[in-house]
Order: sequence, then structure tokens, then C-alpha cells
Amino acid sequence: MIIKILQTASNVRQSYDIAGKNFNYQGKAGSFSRLQNVVLANSHTTIRGVYCPSQWVNYIPFRYLFGKENLTRRFRLYRNESSYGSIAFSRHGWMKSFYVISLNSGETFHCYCCAKGTFRYVSIYQEEKQIAVLETYLCVSDDKYTHKLYILDEYDQYAEALSFFAVYYASLTFSKRFHMSRGSVSQRAWSLSRYNDKYDPTWREKNFPDEDFFGKINLF
Repeated sequence: MIIKILQTASNVRQSYDIAGKNFNYQGKAGSFSRLQNVVLANSHTTIRGVYCPSQWVNYIPFRYLFGKENLTRRFRLYRNESSYGSIAFSRHGWMKSFYVISLNSGETFHCYCCAKGTFRYVSIYQEEKQIAVLETYLCVSDDKYTHKLYILDEYDQYAEALSFFAVYYASLTFSKRFHMSRGSVSQRAWSLSRYNDKYDPTWREKNFPDEDFFGKINLF
């Protein structure tokens, strides 16, 4: 499954169109702060993420050097007002961090971030198997980013949760609030992480051989 997440508004609104084959949502992140609610919605389903402050010990600098995990950026997830799961950022060692998606149905996914040139990638794993990758193009117009999510067919049932993560991650990482910038910007970035090996540059080509980031998605 391939899902395109297109940011349609920046500045005082953070809005997204999310579309794949038989899959359509509107996304919204906080206008004033990245800690405001994040929402995905269509005519049948609403997934809402509500910021949940971590215990104070999670904000102690370098606590991870003593073998302690710092969990921050926590959001509790609700699907049509029923508890659905949570997302958090785990820092647990020197240059060792990932996002954790935990669903109430028992599934857990680890999301490893990596920057390579004009793209940022998030490799999404269930246990030791990579099930998806999120790609973000760093060349933007008017600070509105484009993201593309590739999910293995046998994991399509998690498309809602992974699409929500994409908007949550975009809000934390890319969204610009109250800016006055206009025009196109080309950016390049490289990351330092002890998890850089979790990014497999051949994964998308092997699993989606007829697709690339700039290709069109067949929605029908």
C-alpha cells in the first residue's frame, strides 16, 4: 500500500491531505504548538492524538547514560473516542533513539529516523522485520512538505496508525508556525545515529519495484 501525505497549509494552520487506494483522510496538527492535538478524520473514522506529559525524570539530561530510558513527546491515541494506543519518543543510549507506536491490540512498532541528502526516511519495524518506510522530500515550497508512506500489503490493516504517525512526526519535525516565508527551498541533511543501519536503501525498490517518490499513486 502506498499513501501520500501532502501538506496543504502551513503557518497558522497545519493541514494535510492523506490519500491511497481506497484510503482517504484529512489531517490536522496544532496551529500554535506541536503539543496540541493531532487529528486524522474522514466521514467514518476519527483518530485523535492527545499530548500526555511524561514524568519529570524523563527530562533529566543524559539519564540514558545510566541505562535509563527517556520517554517524551507522548501522545495518547483515540479512535472514534475509544482508546487506541500511544506514540512516544524513546532515547535510551548515546545516539540511540526511535519512536515507539504501541497499539491496544498488542502490536508495537519501532520507527528509526535517518537523513540522507534531500530526503529524510523513517524505517518502521515490527520486531526485526521492516514493514514500512516513510519518505519526506526536503525541497519544499512555502514550507509545505510532501511525505510518502510505503506499507507491505500484509500490514495494510495498520495504515491508519502509520498514517497518523506520519502527521505526528511531520508536526514535530517539519511544521513551521507563524512564519512569513514564501518560495521554494532546497535542503540537504545527514544524520548521526547508531541505528543508521536500520535504513535499507534498497527496501522500497525491492518491495515496490514500479514506484518511486515522484510517481503518481493509482487511487482506483
